[in-house]
Order: sequence, then C-alpha cells, then structure tokens
Amino acid sequence: MFGYFKYKRVLAAKQAEREERIAELQADYGTPLTEAEKDIMRTPVAKLVQEVQTGVLQPIDVLHAYGKQTLKAQAATNCLTEIMFKSAEQQAAICNKKGPLAGLPVSFKDTVSMKGFDSTLGIAMHAFKPLAWEAPLVTLFRDAGALPYTKTNIPMTLLSYESYNNVFGRSENPHVKGFTPGGSTGGEGALLAYGGGRVGMGTDIAGSVRIPAHFSGVYTVRSSFGRIPRAGNTSPTRGQDGITSIYSPMTRSFEDLEYVFKSIIDMKPWNYDYTVHPIPWRTIELPPKLKIGVMADDGVIPPSPACARALSLAVEAMKKAGHEVVEFEPPSPAEALRIATHIVVSDGGKTAKTQIQPYEPYDKAVTKFFFLASLPRWVKRVWAWLFLKFKKDPVTADLLRTWGEKTMTEHYDLVQERESYRTRFFKAWKESEIDFLLTVPNATPALPHDGMFNAFGAVGYCSLFNLVDHSAGVLPVTKVDRVLDALPPTFDAKKLNYFAKGAYRNYDANKMHGLPVGVQIVGGRLEEEKVLKGMGVVIDALKDIGVEYKLLNEI
Repeated sequence: MFGYFKYKRVLAAKQAEREERIAELQADYGTPLTEAEKDIMRTPVAKLVQEVQTGVLQPIDVLHAYGKQTLKAQAATNCLTEIMFKSAEQQAAICNKKGPLAGLPVSFKDTVSMKGFDSTLGIAMHAFKPLAWEAPLVTLFRDAGALPYTKTNIPMTLLSYESYNNVFGRSENPHVKGFTPGGSTGGEGALLAYGGGRVGMGTDIAGSVRIPAHFSGVYTVRSSFGRIPRAGNTSPTRGQDGITSIYSPMTRSFEDLEYVFKSIIDMKPWNYDYTVHPIPWRTIELPPKLKIGVMADDGVIPPSPACARALSLAVEAMKKAGHEVVEFEPPSPAEALRIATHIVVSDGGKTAKTQIQPYEPYDKAVTKFFFLASLPRWVKRVWAWLFLKFKKDPVTADLLRTWGEKTMTEHYDLVQERESYRTRFFKAWKESEIDFLLTVPNATPALPHDGMFNAFGAVGYCSLFNLVDHSAGVLPVTKVDRVLDALPPTFDAKKLNYFAKGAYRNYDANKMHGLPVGVQIVGGRLEEEKVLKGMGVVIDALKDIGVEYKLLNEI
C-alpha cells in the first residue's frame, strides 16, 4: 500500500516538474511567433544551417522559434517528456557554427541518454534518476552543431504502436483527436507533424519510426544495423538483440530527411560508436527505368481501403513515370511475423516487468500480450489446435502455439530460423532483380486510443524488414477519405483470421477521415542512400499525377 502511494507521488511530481519547466519558459517562448521566427520555421534545414554558418541567423534565435512552436505542439498533443530548453540555450552559445547541423534544434526519443536528465521510459521507477552519461548519438549531434532541446513520448515498454505511459500520459494525433500518433516513437511523430520541429531521432525494432511516420504524416528511413550510433542509450528490454533496435531520423519534409541523414554519415559515426560500420556517404545514380516490386498483401492482414488506395496511387505514379512494376512474393510473411515477434518477446516480457510495479498498469496492447504470455503452454497449444481445427486459421494457430517465454534452447532455435528466413528472403530478392519494393507500412491508418488491444498482432508489414534488416523508408501520400475509403458492402470480417479481425475492429473511414496514409519503400540491407533516392523518385512521380501531400500547420 505504501509503495502504491509513493508511486502516485512520483507520477505527480514528475508531471509537475515538466509543467514547472514549461512555465519557466513562458516569458521567452510563450509569445506568438514573430515574422522573422515564422521565416525560420518555414526554412528547410539545409538553408537554415547555411544561414547559421554564414552568420545570417544566430542559434539562439532559431531555438526560440522552434521552442515556441514546440510548446504549442505539447499543448495540443502531449508529445514531450524532458524539457531541455535551458540546456539548449547554453549549447546555442557555444555550438559549432561551422558544423553540418549548425544551430539546428533536434528532439530525441525518451530512450536517448542525456547527461543530467531522466530517461524514464514511461516507468515510475526510472523517474528522478538523471543520467551520468551522454549517448554517442547525442555527442555526434552536438559536435555537428545541433541543439538537443527536448525528449519525446513513448509507450512504457516500447512494445506498442501507441504512445501512452503512466508517467507522462497519452500523446494525441495532431490530425484527428482520439487517435494515436503512433509508437513507439509517437511523441516525435506528433511533434513533427504538428510543426513544432523539423528533425527528431527515434528507434525502430518493429516499425517504431515508420509507424509514427505513417500515422502522423512525416518522413523517415529505418536504417540497417550499423549505420547510426545506438550504444549508451536506454531500453526497457535491455539485452534483447535477436532483432536489433536501431536509431534513425524522422523529419517534417523529405529534403530535410535526405540532408540530415547525409550529415550524420558525414560526421563519421563509426568514430563515436563501435557498432557503426565505417561506410561513408555514397552518391547513388539510379537507372532511368526502375524495376519496382509490389507486396499488396502480406497474407496475414489485408490492407484497409485507405492504405490500399495510397499504395495504388504510388504504383500508378511509378507506372506512368515509365518504371516496370511487378508483383513480389517474399517467403511466407506469416512465418516472418512469427519469428520476429517471438524473438523480440522471447523472455515473455519478464525484463520489462522487473521495472514495473504490480500496481502500475500497462497500456492496452501490452496487457493482452502479457496475458497471452502468462498462459500455460498446454492452454496455448489447445487454443491453437482449436483455431486450426474449427476456425481453419493456420496463421493464428502458428503464432499462438508457442507465444511467450522461451527456454535458451528455444531462443537459439528462433535465431536459427531467423537466419534461415534471411537466406531465403535474400535469394528471392536477388532472383526478382527488383530495385525497390513498395508496400503499405501498416494494414490501417492511425489507431484510435487503446486500439492496440485488438491490433497487437498487426505489425507484420514493418517487422518483416526488421527481421531481414533491410533499409525501409516511409513517406506520406494522402489522407483518409470517408467516402473513397469506406469498407465495401461485400466486406465480411468473419472470413479474416483472428489478428486481422483485431486490426479491422479499429477501422472506420468516417472517424478516420483526415488521418495521413503513407507508403513504404524498401531497399536492400545497408542501402539507405539508395532508399532515400528511391523515395525522391516516388515523390516526384506522385507530383506528376497531381498527388502532393500537404503538411499540417504550414506557417
């Protein structure tokens, strides 16, 4: 009982700390944007940096503009955790004004280690424990001239496409209230989509930068392991390396994404973190006619009308631009989903649970996951048999049969299955001779709050590429239309498997009207430069057919 009251006091104190830090900023950051500040917020990163480098702009003025808009984003979406403006002001006075990111305010996911600030991970026990070190990623950004100025919200275990935790609460989608901006890097998605910032850094282990980009209408590339520093940061699932979590940039515009990614690589990140491969930036020249593979359906959860329409627009645009478009069939995506999800949670959630008090409620997605993981194995085997025998649902049966904690031998077996799948995927990719793969990032647009309780298994369109470690970008294409994207009268949810039914319980084109919808473009492993180039090709092709995504809150 005393532990519970202490827990509630910690939550109240941490939330009060955030509000006090915001209140202290009102004199400088609580006033409307000036015309000069509006110009700053409209300026692409490359030009903004150039103006700082040449003395046209001062870093503190850039910080003030970004800070004002960031506080508006916080008021609208609850996207922030640690408020570090005062630290950023000190950095602005001494930052490298000749660096490739000179004077640029950058936000970071809450997991990123910042000396002197918490990384609560949305868990009460980590509150008021400021870190004594700084992650190599942050040091790289500082050396490049950037100003780390805030951290952004996440789900408490990172195992969700929503961003809710007991410490900082729930983040809102800036496009339509009542919907999530995504997860686990959802605070970044909300901040960038609202227009509070232009550049943020997040992680991705099963779509955690790509889903917020898709749900919120921003841009990202999920890099392969070894391109961007990841050491020294925090995680509620520490030690899990069967599917590696990687850091990647998220941005408000495509041109910002390309510039920032190149700037990171030009800083020689292998000199900051031993996990980074010494691969300099490569200039890519694509052939005039590309061969584009399309995965229209992963065979587990069919894309909703809105997501299928966005993919169709991209395919139509590429065809009209003269590129060859073919169907691509990877080795069983259902098998990939089972391997990836079972590896990531092979401890049955125990590592995360050791950090969470019994009276500290999980978010909805994790509630169901932990419940299934805790069931006796014989119960899950019987349940799987029933799905197979009476529901004719082999996908669910296969996923459910061994869901939960694994022995060490079973974990090794899963890693071996991962390697076998990667070999088969590599062969299929090479034999297809495709330059890129186009698919949806998720079966549906943004979920309503607590929607992951039903859609917790709908992660396959992203996790597939984490499993094979391919570079994959997401770009916004259109927005949900209540008429164009309504379910057809012939739609019958009874014909879907258990996980697809869960995903479609959330789908309502009328309520989702106005939410962003993106597409995912996939390249090979360690082909980030090529994927960025391909994203540009898709964007240009879409413009040629009259499809140009409009950002929210353009100043």
